[in-house]
Amino acid sequence: MQPPLVSVIMPVYNAERFVAEAITSVLNQGMDAIEVICVDDGSTDRSAEIIQSFDSRIRYVRQENRGPAAARNKAFSFVNAPFVTFLDNDDVFPDYKLKRQLALFTEDPSLDVVFGKTQYVFLDGSNPERFHFPDQTQTVWNILLGAGLFRTSVFERIGLFNEELKIGEDLDWYNRAKEQGVRMRTTDDVMLYYRHHSANYTRDQDLVKSTLLKAIKYSLDRRRSETGVQALPQFSDFQQPMNNDTL
Repeated sequence: MQPPLVSVIMPVYNAERFVAEAITSVLNQGMDAIEVICVDDGSTDRSAEIIQSFDSRIRYVRQENRGPAAARNKAFSFVNAPFVTFLDNDDVFPDYKLKRQLALFTEDPSLDVVFGKTQYVFLDGSNPERFHFPDQTQTVWNILLGAGLFRTSVFERIGLFNEELKIGEDLDWYNRAKEQGVRMRTTDDVMLYYRHHSANYTRDQDLVKSTLLKAIKYSLDRRRSETGVQALPQFSDFQQPMNNDTL
């Protein structure tokens, strides 16, 4: 088998309802040079059996329940590809995701990250009324890791995920990346279908608010300790073709 070009990291917890569709959406990318690293975060359902029914491109690793940040960090021990992305066990990729994002890296080899848009899909038990979208497509800019494709090397520079955060570790990583001059480009293409349902972590709004505030405070504290509080770039700053300046 040829070495993988992209490693897809998938934290898994009691995902027997969704995980087969998530994995299949990766295999439908039309690429052979791909691996999926599923880290089972202490599931008690049939997740392990379902994951292990796939072919050798799907690696199964188990750990005691420690949360998605710890699961993602553990997966990096097994990453063998120059590019990495992430997929939660209940979300799916559009079939074109990896080819379109890889094309942008080819166009500009200096890039560290390419982000696309996220489209929300509401399943049974979801509460769409609490979301506000710019139009009826339910498509937004956000920092969900699955909407991005990353050079694996950027994690050596920025570091891995903060395991103290049960959610919001993506915001914390994204803030650290911007603080350290990550080179990122965005595309208007939808790169992730985020499926909202009754078991999402983010249904706990008190947990969402407390962890997001904590991630923001981490960033403020880091910037205060260095050169004073400096404004970080927003998504809109990355939506034009990149020039030769570090962002």
